[in-house]
Amino acid sequence: MLINRFKKNTMNLLLGDKLIGEMTQIEKGNKLDFETSKPDGLQGYILQLTTFGEGLVFDGKQSFSISRGELLLFSPHSYYKYARHPDSQYWHYKWVYFLPNPQWEQWIVWPNTKRGIGRIKINNELLFQEISQIFTKIEIEYKSNNNFNKEISYSLLNHLLIKCFALEDIQHLPIIDDRVMAICQIIKNDLSLNMSIEYLAKQVFLSPSRISRLFRQSLGMSIIQWRDQQRMVEAKKLLYFSDISISMLAKTLGYDDPLYFSKVFKKHTALSPSQYREIERNKKYVI
Repeated sequence: MLINRFKKNTMNLLLGDKLIGEMTQIEKGNKLDFETSKPDGLQGYILQLTTFGEGLVFDGKQSFSISRGELLLFSPHSYYKYARHPDSQYWHYKWVYFLPNPQWEQWIVWPNTKRGIGRIKINNELLFQEISQIFTKIEIEYKSNNNFNKEISYSLLNHLLIKCFALEDIQHLPIIDDRVMAICQIIKNDLSLNMSIEYLAKQVFLSPSRISRLFRQSLGMSIIQWRDQQRMVEAKKLLYFSDISISMLAKTLGYDDPLYFSKVFKKHTALSPSQYREIERNKKYVI
């Protein structure tokens, strides 16, 4: 049954399915324990996450091993061969196949890409678990009979691609002062509260001027600017996913004056809240 499903998915790839999500569990000697070879690649991309064991990939010029927490992005028509590493008893990996989409171009150009294969190592266990779960959610939606399964799958994939792309920046950032992180968490716990710098400074036992300088040095912006940035991220979600009025949305995010909220929103997006809602809901994404 497992091998039949594998053959079915392989046929789906060749026939041009737009999005497929699966998990492959290779164990030494089982029916999936064979080399996958694509000298001409495929029409779309394959995003792959190793979750257990070790694999071996050949990119046309050299071989490299991959282990738990490593992400690979195979570009269209790139040469590749891969299989379980001969020294490993197992190789389990999750993967998503998808066709190129103009909306995703900025997220699929990975800095560490050679001969059409991008590589990223996830060094943080929490990030690994989060990304692994998104792969699983895509697989669940792909296999479901939900009327909106395709739309949900594409939305999850978009989220996954951004998460993967951001990993390199996240993992190479300098360590941020714990007191700055504490301030960020206090603000995010309730974005509707307009906490003063004095109040926040007291929470981390620093003076207002000291925490303000430390915050700007760490994140490149003031506390108020960072808070507004987080509010705008939340505002975009609420505008897209809910029918909440602009005035109520403004109050929910701590703005007593809806006109001032609209001014701040436009500064960040170049659109009014109502324009943003209309444009985003009417977008026709090319998949």
